[in-house]
Amino acid sequence: MYFELFHERVQRWLDAGDGSCLLGLPAARRIVKDAVRHFDGTRYGLGEFVVAGNHVHVLLTPMPGEDLSAILHSWKSFSAKAINREFDRAGSLWLDENFDHLVRSEAQLRRFEAYIRGHREYEVMEGSGG
Repeated sequence: MYFELFHERVQRWLDAGDGSCLLGLPAARRIVKDAVRHFDGTRYGLGEFVVAGNHVHVLLTPMPGEDLSAILHSWKSFSAKAINREFDRAGSLWLDENFDHLVRSEAQLRRFEAYIRGHREYEVMEGSGG
């Protein structure tokens, strides 16, 4: 119960669009989309994902031997450097922490997919696993 309430509170805060919302700019969104899709099929199977103005939701299945934290680090590192170059800026782009979930059932997967599709103001994308 606590987890569900905490999770809902965090998601409402993210979806409020606080911060610079740099990812809402088309060039920044393209960089993140390309980074997320880059290793689809080799390091992970990519499901649905959405790049919102200040955060990203991604459904993925790491391939055997691949580490989720390494995958996320590679996305964040690559996209931050590329976005900083694109917008002639410096400094960090992403928070250090991630908010991840282990999907434990088909019903839970469908709920996460519906949540991602609920970001109608943004283009929801699919990987090869979607």
